[in-house]
Amino acid sequence: MGRLCKGLWNQKPEIWRLKKGLRKLKEGFQNQKPRIWRVKTGLWKLKEGLRKQKPEIWRLKKGLRKLKEGLWNLILKRLRTMKEGLRKLKKLPERWSVWLDIILSINYKAS
Repeated sequence: MGRLCKGLWNQKPEIWRLKKGLRKLKEGFQNQKPRIWRVKTGLWKLKEGLRKQKPEIWRLKKGLRKLKEGLWNLILKRLRTMKEGLRKLKKLPERWSVWLDIILSINYKAS
């Protein structure tokens, strides 16, 4: 029995090291939590950043729409001037006049 007790006694440091190792491992995981938290925060900030980009995208879309409208209005303006000029020169055929009236009556608004 003495040897058995002595053997178990000698094993205690190993068990103690094992327990200590498990504790350290557990602490290590607990220390990892802030990193996981940082990852979550990083993802959240990325999401927020993307959300804040939406107004920029909206402005870009609006700008493109305005550009389309502006170009169309410029074309219509040129057509009106051309129509008036040709009418004054009396070189505008009647059917062209009708088509130009139809085109110029369109109120273009880009969607």
